[in-house]
Amino acid sequence: MKKALEILRKKRKLIMMHQSADPDALGSAYAISKVFGGDIDLSGGLNRPAKRMLPMLKAEGKLMPDYSSYDAIISVDAASPTQLPAKVHVDLVIDHHMKGEDWDADVLLIDEDAFACTQVVLDLIREADEEIDEDVAFALLAGMYSDTKRLKIGDVRLFEDFTDMLEISGADMEDLASILEDRDMSIRISIMKGMQRLKFDTFRGFMICTTHVRSFESMVANALVDAGADIAFVAAPRNDEIRVSARASDRVLREGLHLGALFKELGAEIDGEGGGHDGAAGFSTSGDIEAVLKMCMTKAIDTLRAQKP
Repeated sequence: MKKALEILRKKRKLIMMHQSADPDALGSAYAISKVFGGDIDLSGGLNRPAKRMLPMLKAEGKLMPDYSSYDAIISVDAASPTQLPAKVHVDLVIDHHMKGEDWDADVLLIDEDAFACTQVVLDLIREADEEIDEDVAFALLAGMYSDTKRLKIGDVRLFEDFTDMLEISGADMEDLASILEDRDMSIRISIMKGMQRLKFDTFRGFMICTTHVRSFESMVANALVDAGADIAFVAAPRNDEIRVSARASDRVLREGLHLGALFKELGAEIDGEGGGHDGAAGFSTSGDIEAVLKMCMTKAIDTLRAQKP
């Protein structure tokens, strides 16, 4: 953590997030920018809840940053460099996903026990003995709320961090829900389309689903698990590649399934890139979308078969 703080105290810093950054990524980047200084790289875009957060935080960023003009580049909430919007040397990685072998950064600060990247950032701020104002507390709060499926998962540390930030921010749960949970018509249409195209199989009592949509794949995957799926793979086209979002139920996670590890193994097998948490992960590759989903289904069943019955 000492080496990380040395980098955070450099004069000109750029904070990068994964593409289509979510509230945990934006909350982490905003908190670092507000407390330690630095520009936020918005060139990779934001997902819908993060877009709603941005004006509330009065946050500004760079849409076309000159990467060579910075003393340090920091990555937050990205499981691998391929998730970043540009190929640049990263000085500091701050994350909570399963540690991969593809980072070539000077310092890696990865806490796999944290449920949100904002928790790792909060630890850094506390270690530096810096003040946390209402806006920073709200940004950190939103990240924790978003990445724990609206507090459906967590541990003592998470709930203590969440309670501390809730008190400092002066926010309430209704504030968070209004920003992070709104489903407009386009999202609901994607969920319905995903259900129309749904394919599923069962193995040892677990239901594994696959489908594809044009957008909002992570939200569709969440909706499928909420509807009863144990594992949901949802694919969507992204320029010349296919992006797959996966979600898993608590029931199947208790069997030892780790979607991040599953996607890392699959990436090595079919020339793709993936990673993430045990219950939520992402994968990028090329090819036929139906074929990719079939490989995800097969990999999930093989992974479950390898677990003790």
